Amino acid sequence: MCRTTPLWGRGLSTLNTGASDRLHDCRARNVVEAIMWHAYSKQSDGYQSAERFYNLSKEDRDAVVLFIDSI
Repeated sequence: MCRTTPLWGRGLSTLNTGASDRLHDCRARNVVEAIMWHAYSKQSDGYQSAERFYNLSKEDRDAVVLFIDSI
């Protein structure tokens, strides 16, 4: 088990450090990649959330990313 860094304040990371890496091991280069990494397996705890994100309209996906980048 591993613990992903809380999202609060992550939107400021790019402004403060220039890095927009996500996940506990920084393998995701942006918010969308971080969400989609949670769909690596149907047994993943985040699979259903990632699948719902994938099935959103582009406008709604963009709104989710904008929200995450704002917190």
